[in-house]
Amino acid sequence: MSHHEPSEISDSESKYSRRFALGAAFWSGLAAVRGWCGAKPVEAALAHPEHVTPHTRAAIERGLRWLASRQVADGGFGRRGSYARNVGVCALAGTAFLAHRGMTGRYRRSIQECIRYLTSRAQDDGLIIEADVKTHAPLYGHGFATMFLGQVFGESFDPQMRHVLKAATQLILNLQNEQGGWCYTSDPEDADVSITTCQMLALFSARQAGIGVPRSAIDHSVAFLRRAQNPDGGFRYRLSDPPESLFPRSAAAVVALTCAGLQDEEVVQRGRDYLREPHPPLELSLGQLAEYHFYGRFYATHAAWQAGNSEWDRWYPTVRDELLAQQSPEGAWHDANIGDEYATAMALIVLQFPYRNVPLLTIR
Repeated sequence: MSHHEPSEISDSESKYSRRFALGAAFWSGLAAVRGWCGAKPVEAALAHPEHVTPHTRAAIERGLRWLASRQVADGGFGRRGSYARNVGVCALAGTAFLAHRGMTGRYRRSIQECIRYLTSRAQDDGLIIEADVKTHAPLYGHGFATMFLGQVFGESFDPQMRHVLKAATQLILNLQNEQGGWCYTSDPEDADVSITTCQMLALFSARQAGIGVPRSAIDHSVAFLRRAQNPDGGFRYRLSDPPESLFPRSAAAVVALTCAGLQDEEVVQRGRDYLREPHPPLELSLGQLAEYHFYGRFYATHAAWQAGNSEWDRWYPTVRDELLAQQSPEGAWHDANIGDEYATAMALIVLQFPYRNVPLLTIR
């Protein structure tokens, strides 16, 4: 495994401290970020008000109320199932609340409770994990947790935040393997596109928060994704796997590469061409959701947002209507494998993209 020494994480937080002390300046300042994630701000016209219909707003409100009701006393989510108390689910729920009206909206207390839960689960080595939850891929939860904490760092008053975010970022850098990817295990052949894109987004978020991330680490991960692209423009799971593309992970790879500043390069254009083929959004059969349904919607919506107006106008109304049809009367979305809290958080993030309240999701 390759290791980036702690000295490569600079104390750039101090450089940004005044900026982050001003909440409004934090959000507006990030809209002007260039470079990694990404090249230029999204045009104001991209968030067409007509796409967020009254029916959509009502569905979002029902979903947020249901999700908030599922948060337990310590700030985590879920009471039963293998993903109950999972830090990744908590981070995604926090992102869904943040997407509504930022840190100043109705769900600010729920966001602060998510922050409290995640920072309290940080281990000595930087890993953010609920120790009592057994999961085969703890880096997913850690990656989503790091991504969320990077987005709220500027307006959080949690005194642990700086230390937790730095340590979490350093752990990700330490675990990057020689191929440039990340693994479920210490076996370098275990590195895959899905978990790699998750760690890349966590690094981009940390960098937005002022945490130093070596450009070499991003370049190394980009090289890994380039090698994973198939002739059809999609992406395989592992470099050693047959060249089989899958829509969800291909959307994730396109997002990560665009965030890395490659939006005008052939690898991204070919990936976008693959995503435009007759894949989802309507990927249902006899009422059964496609595999990785909500994961795929999350990344494909982000990819469409990055691609610009015409792609956004094509994608968002279709995925919006699909999700509205899948919402339960109580306000939740259902996922039999990971859980309804996860599904509801993902659906709400997708529906609230036009609100532009999560900095990482608004830059292209």
